[in-house]
Amino acid sequence: MRERISILFVLAGLVCLIFSTSCTKCDEETTSQIFKQATIKGDALANLDLSNDTNQWGGYEVQLEKVPSGTIVFARINSYDLDPNPDNFVDYQDITFETEVNNGEYEVMVYAGPSNVGVTLLADEFTYQTKINDSTYEWRVYAIQNQNLSVINDQTKFQNLIFN
Repeated sequence: MRERISILFVLAGLVCLIFSTSCTKCDEETTSQIFKQATIKGDALANLDLSNDTNQWGGYEVQLEKVPSGTIVFARINSYDLDPNPDNFVDYQDITFETEVNNGEYEVMVYAGPSNVGVTLLADEFTYQTKINDSTYEWRVYAIQNQNLSVINDQTKFQNLIFN
């Protein structure tokens, strides 16, 4: 009886060993598929001082200033664009990356593939005390319209963001 139980334990151990090692190929495939990246960067600007909107001849010309540091910029892609063999039965999701504006500039890294990956840039609104003239200030809310562009792997794309 003890011999049969020990043989069953040995067989059960072998079966467990076979199942635990049979998926190593799947694990190796997923870890070997590392996403490449692309960089999107540029200036984040807004007309925060209306009193300086004149050119050298005295005519009207908008002068843009740097958006305050800490303003959040988002880059959104859909994972469908990263799949080299997309499947209609898979529910692909959006992937969102974020960064902060620093001294009027932003830079965000996104996943990219060998062909075009669509990216939507958006940002948080911010409130700023806008200078109207030498003695008048007014609180205003600034935002951007979503901006669409595309990237490929190992690319650096420059895209300025203009807040209105």
